[in-house]
Amino acid sequence: MAALNYLALPIDPAEGFPQAFRLSLAGRSYRFRLYGNIAEDVLDDLPDGPLDLPARSAFLVLSVEREDPAGPASILLRKLVPGVEYHAAELALTFPTLRLDPRNLNGAGSFGSQVVGGVAAR
Repeated sequence: MAALNYLALPIDPAEGFPQAFRLSLAGRSYRFRLYGNIAEDVLDDLPDGPLDLPARSAFLVLSVEREDPAGPASILLRKLVPGVEYHAAELALTFPTLRLDPRNLNGAGSFGSQVVGGVAAR
């Protein structure tokens, strides 16, 4: 089986989370949405700086919709884990780096958050 050729997803952690973007790949259009979820009691106990995700009561969620002529079709909704390859219909996705600074939850700024993802046609 041939290795997939992953393309970088246009994620900009400095824009904060939630964030969404559209992407065209292999003649189809997709809408990606990412949001972070950190429980309030966890936020109170965090040291300053980014948190490696997933962690206790803290995670990043991805949803992907394919834009079809009949309307959007949900093809993925998952909590993300680094190093896992996700299959979403005709797409493969991977997220090698998931570091989120709590200040990037509903807030923009360069606080050291790093979210790196890739997408490939299967």
